[in-house]
Amino acid sequence: MMQTKEKSPFMLAHEEGSNPAVGVSRQRHHSKTMTDCQSDNPSWKNTDAEITKKFIPKKNNSLLLSESYIRLGLEGKSHRVSECGSYLEFAYEISSDGVVSENGKLHTANFCRDRMCPMCSWRRSYKIFGQVSQIMELIGNQYKFLFLTLTVPNCSGDDLSDTLDRMMIAYRKLIRYKDFKVVRGFFRALEITRNKDPQSKSFGTYHPHFHVVLAVPLSYGKKNYISRNRWLELWQRAMNDSSITQVDIRVARDKDNGVSSDPDLSSAVAEIAKYAVKDSDYIYPGQEELTDQIVSTLTGALHHRRLVAYGGVFQDAFEKLKLDDPEDGDLVHINEKLNPALAWLIVKFGWSCGTYKMTDTYIKTPGEGVNDGE
Repeated sequence: MMQTKEKSPFMLAHEEGSNPAVGVSRQRHHSKTMTDCQSDNPSWKNTDAEITKKFIPKKNNSLLLSESYIRLGLEGKSHRVSECGSYLEFAYEISSDGVVSENGKLHTANFCRDRMCPMCSWRRSYKIFGQVSQIMELIGNQYKFLFLTLTVPNCSGDDLSDTLDRMMIAYRKLIRYKDFKVVRGFFRALEITRNKDPQSKSFGTYHPHFHVVLAVPLSYGKKNYISRNRWLELWQRAMNDSSITQVDIRVARDKDNGVSSDPDLSSAVAEIAKYAVKDSDYIYPGQEELTDQIVSTLTGALHHRRLVAYGGVFQDAFEKLKLDDPEDGDLVHINEKLNPALAWLIVKFGWSCGTYKMTDTYIKTPGEGVNDGE
């Protein structure tokens, strides 16, 4: 991990009163914005960028969703979403010689886990990307990976829920077909987009589709090969719909192994780990009626529905890695963990007047824990 060459002024202040290795000292700094923080600790610019570019826009859109829920009479959902991300805590590791790390890690936050919440959707996508990447890394020497996209014709909002029901049933049929036996495991994710082009004949309709990662034997391609046209036939059969004309299938190529990337493995995984629905498809500032109409449609269609699924060797790897539920599990501790042998500088932020302000800083020493998945 990269570290700053100079100690943070917060670190120096704490050192005057206590040794971070043996005790805890608190220094509170109320009502400071991130810009103020930068003058105290230049290394916080990384946290500033994440808060400015990610947390603040998502929080603002979550508040707009909360307002829509109120108008739709969903007071409970509105309250939970309005409180989502109202406080954040970042932890900066402190080395044994008192140097504060440059990059803070989110270790505490209040996320609502609402399916439609922009804040939680962003965190969930980030988590799914990490999980799928870990699984593919674990089993990558044993299998080749294919990226499959299964589509259906666009549908109206009134037909969206029924269309999703048919797709879920069809996918369960698909994986039982004889051709599918060559597949050793899969990850499936649902995405729903909305046509926003007023010049299009399908303007205002919804486009649900599956993104799927398939694990197949390393010999795939030399034998047991399934062509794109055959995938289309299988999906048409499962859906009992000959009007389906589009599926996409491609082999993942790892550029780190010297193979040209088409697509690049990381970007392909990011594609399948996207949000089920993007907030830009249902949050229309200043257009409350349109927003409410779309939110109502999507909320009903996604209710009690699994958005992602693992199967076969993907499920086995998921369990071996002891990963938690990608939809309802922890949305805070997604990637790296903090070193329990070190002290941490904890920086707390609260949502106020349309932005995040720093409300407190303090040090936690080894053994105290920082609620980091312990």
